[in-house]
Amino acid sequence: MSFANKTYPVVMRMQGMRPRDLAGYEKHRMRIGGDLSQCDPSPERPNRRLLGSETWAQDVWDEIQDMRHVNHLLELEQLRRRRRKTELRNALFRGPRDPWRSTRHGPMREIILTVNKKWFDEDLTEFLGESGPTREKQFETRAKEWLLENFGDDCVHARADLDETTYHIHAVIIPRAVTKDGRRMLQPAVHPLIRNYEEAQNNVGAWFAEIGLRRGKRRKQALRKALEHNKKIREARVNGMDDPGTEISLPKHRDHMSPRKWRERQEFKLSARHKAVKQAEDTLAADTATLAEQKQAVTQLQHDAQSVLDVAAAVAEGHVDIAPDADETARQDAQADTALPVQALFGRALEVLRKRARKEARTELADEFSQIEAADAALLEIAKTLPDKARERLAQARRSLSLPLIALRRRLTRARSDDTARGSDEKT
Repeated sequence: MSFANKTYPVVMRMQGMRPRDLAGYEKHRMRIGGDLSQCDPSPERPNRRLLGSETWAQDVWDEIQDMRHVNHLLELEQLRRRRRKTELRNALFRGPRDPWRSTRHGPMREIILTVNKKWFDEDLTEFLGESGPTREKQFETRAKEWLLENFGDDCVHARADLDETTYHIHAVIIPRAVTKDGRRMLQPAVHPLIRNYEEAQNNVGAWFAEIGLRRGKRRKQALRKALEHNKKIREARVNGMDDPGTEISLPKHRDHMSPRKWRERQEFKLSARHKAVKQAEDTLAADTATLAEQKQAVTQLQHDAQSVLDVAAAVAEGHVDIAPDADETARQDAQADTALPVQALFGRALEVLRKRARKEARTELADEFSQIEAADAALLEIAKTLPDKARERLAQARRSLSLPLIALRRRLTRARSDDTARGSDEKT
């Protein structure tokens, strides 16, 4: 069996456990209670039991209760034989005791064995059709052998969890012991690997080396060496001896965190990250809206500036309406409150130019009308010298021109009256 150049450490964690934890442990094992956020509700492969019976938790609980009562009866019998009446009375009143000494960790141990997920993912056995078990099966077999070799029947339960991110194995150890006076107790120190955690790490690393795994970092050993080195330096400085060197920075302490606490911490981090992203999105949306408004304002300013330039060019080229447009005047009056900048800039100038154009047009029209009247008078004088037939034809021609001349005279008279009235309104 060949393995990749990179070796992965086997992870072994050991944490205290008390009999009262059995109910919660079983609820989580059967996925009917506790924090199940990390578990796949419909896994492709179900979790499987490796060691122990299906009713192992109830069996352990009953066994511990038997220990309590048997130890109590043994204590009473010994007190009777020794005739310790007062102590016997107190023992009867007190009742059975727990069959273990009170400690910070509890009398039982839960062991978790696993490897980095990448080690399992790099296994191509089931895809390439190579002979031999997969890495998962190899790890499982070695884990069962290690538990039985080091804890024997005290390993009352072991299971493989396959519905979480990484394959791992849980095991529960009941450290049974019998004292010299015959009491049945739970004593974790009866097992050397529980008594010495560093030795347990060495042992598990050597056990799994056969399948290409290694021991994890020796953090405790590095810490002890750093403490010893720093102690020697401080003693040398106090005694005035030559400075043997500088102090070594201590290795960073790593606390083993339960999966539940780790997930809670990740949930808090995820919530804080979500809030930060939401705030950034809101800020971006507000900035986008402001930018859109500014862009719209700039576009409007560009449009207004182009209108001003167009009108200015038209004015410069003399393209201005001479006759006033009544509809346009009414529309401008209706929109006086929202007049465009071009209207504000050139409105007065356009009106002055229109008045000037109208005045010049009327002056030219009056001059031309005077010339026509002078020509008509000259025709009358000429007609007197013509024969009767020619005079009659000229009179008919003059009658055909009389109607347009009368209309032209009326229009000229009305235009002068309008100018006079407009001038009076502006003065008012």
